[in-house]
Amino acid sequence: MNTNYTTHLICAPELSDTFKVSNINIKVGEFVSKNELLISLNKNNDHIYINAIEDGQISYLFINIGDDINNGDLLLSMEVEELPTGFLDVVDQRCSQDSTEVDIENSLMIIPSAAKLASRLGVDLSLVNPNCITGYIGNEEVELFVKHELLKLQQLRKLLA
Repeated sequence: MNTNYTTHLICAPELSDTFKVSNINIKVGEFVSKNELLISLNKNNDHIYINAIEDGQISYLFINIGDDINNGDLLLSMEVEELPTGFLDVVDQRCSQDSTEVDIENSLMIIPSAAKLASRLGVDLSLVNPNCITGYIGNEEVELFVKHELLKLQQLRKLLA
C-alpha cells in the first residue's frame, strides 16, 4: 500500500433492526467520488443508503447482495489519500533512528495516516500494540486492533443470542 493512502473501514450505521443488502453499486478496485452511492440496505419500506465519505478506491467488500446487516457490521474497506495531520505526538516515518527530539520510552510512535484512521474510527491509540519490529503504530496495527475488536463483538453477540 502506498504510504499516501490509508484504509478506511466502512461500517453499517446505527440500525434499529436487521436490514438486507439490496444493491451494491461498486466493485473492488473501482475509484469512487465523495458522496457517491456505494451500498443500499432495505427492510420492508425502509431504505438506507451508504455513500462514500471521501474520494477513494474500493479495496474489499465484506458483504454480498441479500446478506443480513446489523448495527455496526463491517461493509467494505477503501483506500483514501491522506494529508499529513498535525495532532498527537505523531512521529514522521522519515525521522532518523538517532533523533533526539522524541522520547522513545514515553511516547507513542504513530504514523500520521494511522492517527487519522484511528481518529475516524474512534480508536484509542494507547490500546493499540505497536509493530514489534519498528515500534511504530501504523495503519496495519490499527486495522488489526479493529478486526480483533470486531471479532470480540461478534463472539459476544453469539453468546448473548
